[in-house]
Amino acid sequence: MPLKDKLPNQLFNLAFVTIEEVLGKNGLNAVLNYAKLSQYINNYPPNTLDLEHPSSDFTRFTAGLIQVLGEKGARSVMLLSGIRSFEIMLRDMPGLFALDGVQIENGTTDKLFDEYVRIQHTMNDAATYIFGDGLHKTSRTGDSWALEISPCYWCMGLKTEAPICHGEIGFELGLARWIFGKDIKIEETHCIAKGDPMCRFVSYRPKD
Repeated sequence: MPLKDKLPNQLFNLAFVTIEEVLGKNGLNAVLNYAKLSQYINNYPPNTLDLEHPSSDFTRFTAGLIQVLGEKGARSVMLLSGIRSFEIMLRDMPGLFALDGVQIENGTTDKLFDEYVRIQHTMNDAATYIFGDGLHKTSRTGDSWALEISPCYWCMGLKTEAPICHGEIGFELGLARWIFGKDIKIEETHCIAKGDPMCRFVSYRPKD
């Protein structure tokens, strides 16, 4: 199923603010111009939940990043942007992914991984509401947790050699840092852009 026609302003605001942090204003403007999204230069959508901008603009922006920077160059930029997006979302707009009022308590690694999985389910439900009723399948096997997405808002319309949805990995790393206080291993094992039927992200329980 396709993405919803319009997405919350907050998603665009997060994307533009965090990419500007990483690339600088001139770098962001270059991407916006390349993606034919110059209407957003110095005119970011406000930090609101209003649905005022088309989802196609979001996918064109992420595609523009990868096309301007190349697959390898986009990796670190999108990872950093994803991490910062989670941090800013948690601080300024936790309601976007249903995290308002959520508190993390200290506990064993097993308990924290259980909490990580629980919050991932909460965020996934919110993402389904935001983006649309495509495939959002989750599963847990032992010390790993997987998320499958199709269609994917990170790589829609792209053709790449390797998995390219680094923004999603960065966002999940932001969550992991909040819960565990450190990075955990997260990888994209399947990606629609390289010909797979879905994008699949796997998070692994950290070692004690």
